[in-house]
Amino acid sequence: MFDENTSKEEFEKEGLLIGKKVLKGHFFEKAFSQHPYIRGTINGFDVEIVPSYKVSDPKKLKSAVDRTPFHTKYVQKKLKPEQKDEVRLLRQFLKGIKAYGAEIKTSSVPGYVTELLIIKYGSFENALKGIAKWKEEEVIDLENQLDNVEAKKKFNAPLIIVDPVDKNRNVAAALSLNQFARMIAASTAFLKKPSTNFFFGKKTSPLHEKKVKEHLKKEGLIVVELGCPNVLADILWGQIKRLEKKIVAELEKEEFTALRSSVWTDEKKSIALVFDLKANMLERAKKRIGPLVSDQKNSEKFLAAHKKPLSGPRIENGRWVVEVERKNFDAKKFLKKAFLRLKKTEKTHIKKALNKKAKILTEKEVLQKYRKEPEFSEYFSNYLKGKEDFEEY
Repeated sequence: MFDENTSKEEFEKEGLLIGKKVLKGHFFEKAFSQHPYIRGTINGFDVEIVPSYKVSDPKKLKSAVDRTPFHTKYVQKKLKPEQKDEVRLLRQFLKGIKAYGAEIKTSSVPGYVTELLIIKYGSFENALKGIAKWKEEEVIDLENQLDNVEAKKKFNAPLIIVDPVDKNRNVAAALSLNQFARMIAASTAFLKKPSTNFFFGKKTSPLHEKKVKEHLKKEGLIVVELGCPNVLADILWGQIKRLEKKIVAELEKEEFTALRSSVWTDEKKSIALVFDLKANMLERAKKRIGPLVSDQKNSEKFLAAHKKPLSGPRIENGRWVVEVERKNFDAKKFLKKAFLRLKKTEKTHIKKALNKKAKILTEKEVLQKYRKEPEFSEYFSNYLKGKEDFEEY
């Protein structure tokens, strides 16, 4: 913690220097939030050395990290000694159901939230009972700083936990709607049938290759592989999730209905995008419905714009109708064109990923990847099952 009069330049320079000295002889890397810091690994433990300013009041923050000492003081004051294990139970439960951590990869809650939930509910079991009853836009305000209507208007999120030391911050802001729902469903399932599997996961065998092959024969399942740029995991996950949304939007614009989609990366060499389409081939002919025949002005425009249709113009239900040839009727061919276009226009690290490798995998290549890469095998198996892990406990 630095004196609040320390210049930004000195603050960053000294913060990095201290981080490097602490982690000397161990793996470390420079990371970024509001300002750069050093993170690494010592004896298997993840360590982050993050500088902050020593401010007298949360209202006088100079960097986002300056809140942390106030969080620590609040928790030490409010959390009873016997509740520490209750926090550990809740934290491990959330890790077990893959709903822990504010990183983009998990889009869930940080450790501070688990402490606040135990302060509110008193114990692990009561916290799960409380979570099981949550409704969308649930508001938790331990210090009663805002009324519910004000909090919902201010934050607009599935879960709103007003920071006890800063009423202008929702400490559950990183939580996605899916992860919010997963917390509710898993808590409900555990209370009905408790099991240690919720905390550590249940070892399930990946699908047999024969079963994977059956899924791959299903029309509309497309697996795209990209190379992996050398970039921090949080940045990488953010960019590949944005890429997934962008591609799905482009597919749907061309009327390829996406039943679901997903992304995976080992964060080292490979990225995979999986698109499960209703069909990857559409009819070549596309019906276009025009204006009412009685609308002469717009009828003239419509007919002039479709002088050589595949079929028509004809009148149906009082309107002009034509059939035209689709520009894109093969999803795989369309995706190839889309990735070629993205190579030229993309300005993020994804451009490097596209340049390293951007390939639609054949059935044989997907099976090969499934066979050789255990991480991908586990991910793809779970994706094909399409079931929440805790539903099997």
